[in-house]
Amino acid sequence: MKYHQILTRKKSAFKLGYLMLLPAVILLVATQIYPFLYGIGMSFTNYNLLSMHKPKFIGLDNFVKIVTKDKVFYPMLTFSFIYTMSIVLFSYLFGLMFAILLNHPIRMRGFFRAATLLPWIISSMVMAINWLWLMNDKYGFINRTLLDFHLIKEPILFFVKPEMARFSVIVIGIWRNIPFMAITLLAGLQGIPNDLYESATIDGANPLQAFFAITLPMLKSVTLMSTTLMFIWAFNGFENIYLLTEGGPVNSTMVIPVYAYQTAFNKSQMGYSSALSVLLLAIMLIFGMIRFKLNKQDI
Repeated sequence: MKYHQILTRKKSAFKLGYLMLLPAVILLVATQIYPFLYGIGMSFTNYNLLSMHKPKFIGLDNFVKIVTKDKVFYPMLTFSFIYTMSIVLFSYLFGLMFAILLNHPIRMRGFFRAATLLPWIISSMVMAINWLWLMNDKYGFINRTLLDFHLIKEPILFFVKPEMARFSVIVIGIWRNIPFMAITLLAGLQGIPNDLYESATIDGANPLQAFFAITLPMLKSVTLMSTTLMFIWAFNGFENIYLLTEGGPVNSTMVIPVYAYQTAFNKSQMGYSSALSVLLLAIMLIFGMIRFKLNKQDI
């Protein structure tokens, strides 16, 4: 009898637990799972916001059109990879430099650690407005300073010429993401025992040798995690490009998220935009699979 009562109480507790989880599950389905599945389904239709007809199922036509007829897609995909890899590489290198510096017992170290986070925590809109002002060709701080010191003869058109626009958004993207790398790598550095460096010094290793023999190997897991997250964030990044150039000039800085947004809300082609988003998801999944496989090999 007692066993039956205990079993009944456990079942009641389980039911109560599931009941308590129900609001969170409903919220997750309504805000995450349903829109995700609906977007995938929409990618197989010709859904247009301006059309009076109901969306029609067209199979893979949107995807075929993207990879065979869309003249923007391949230059955009190429720049997306260049943009992403540049941010990952240089934000890691500069972040590692800052992390090593902030790991040393310098004066006002706490202040500098907090200041390092500023580019990361300010809003995207504030960041874009400030950089547009700094790089303005008529009254921007950078052009005014260079002209006053006679380092240039005419203002630099940072966001007018395609090559310079690409360079500008990449530089701003690197600046924006250095704090994340710096703080993440700093946490990794603080987990390395000082005994290892002391032993290396006793064995006659100089700082550079200790860096390659101890620091980099000990930071391997942190490096893999931070660079993977940075790749995903940069490749999926929307606000940096959209607020600075909107993909221009002449689509020279266009990336997939911005292109999908413009296709959906400027051209009203929701089906085509959804297909672009699904392709972006496929690229992320392929990258994740490759990354997971390489990680298993490292282990």
